[in-house]
This record gives sequence, structure tokens and C-alpha cells, in this order.
Amino acid sequence: MKLTNSIKAIIIDGTRLLVVHLRNEDGKEYYTLPGGKQEPNELMIDALKREVKEETGYTVEPKSLLFIREGFNGDSHRIEFMFICDIVSEKENDKLLYDVNQIGTKWISIDNILHEELYPVDMRNIIKRHFLGKNSEIYLGEMK
Repeated sequence: MKLTNSIKAIIIDGTRLLVVHLRNEDGKEYYTLPGGKQEPNELMIDALKREVKEETGYTVEPKSLLFIREGFNGDSHRIEFMFICDIVSEKENDKLLYDVNQIGTKWISIDNILHEELYPVDMRNIIKRHFLGKNSEIYLGEMK
């Protein structure tokens, strides 16, 4: 079984959350948090900054580790580290390197997050609770 780290950003601006906008092979559109795989010999923070820049064009400054989740897919075991981040520079479209199926980025309303196609589904409630100032466990375990 292959074990990988994935570093994700939770970027909130007012009442909006920045997400990666994707479309699957069937044409269904959905969202995920920006971020991605940590490379060998790369610090988590460096991986986070690189992935967010590639996918969104924004330069971010991680503030704190907010959540850890993990999951299994076939012979893969992935651990995700989610950091709350601030945007520190404007979007640079010339540096974008979209992931497979990515069609852009989008700001979604946290007020409406429970009805958005954000995955994993369980993250909708976790982010809403965080936004409302309610504490959650740092370790979230496996999520659907």
C-alpha cells in the first residue's frame, strides 16, 4: 500500500471559501480545497504554497494546522493536512498549472456551503462549524 501526504488550504475571505472547481468525465461539476501532494524532500508548508499557487494563482501564508484527515482508495492511503491560510499577493494567472479535471477556481459562500458540491462531503459541516467559531477535533479520521 502506498502512503502519501496531501497538503490542503482553507482560505476564507469574509464569508467566502476559495475552492478548486473540477468537472469529472461524466460532466458533473464539483469542488475541492486547493492543495495537493507533498513531494519527497519538500516541507509541508512549501508544498502547500506551491500547490495553491499552481492551482489558484494566489500566494498564501499558512497560519496554522487546522485539521488532519485520512482516507483509502484502492492500494493508496492518503493523509491530508489542512492549513488555514491568508492570501498575501494577488492572483497571477500566468503561473497556473491545473490538476486533471480542473476547470478553474471559485469563491463559494460559507453560508450556503452545506448545499455546495464540496468534497469530501463531511468537510462542509467542519468548515461551517469553524467559520461559526465552534471547535472541532484536529484529527478528523476517515471522511466520506
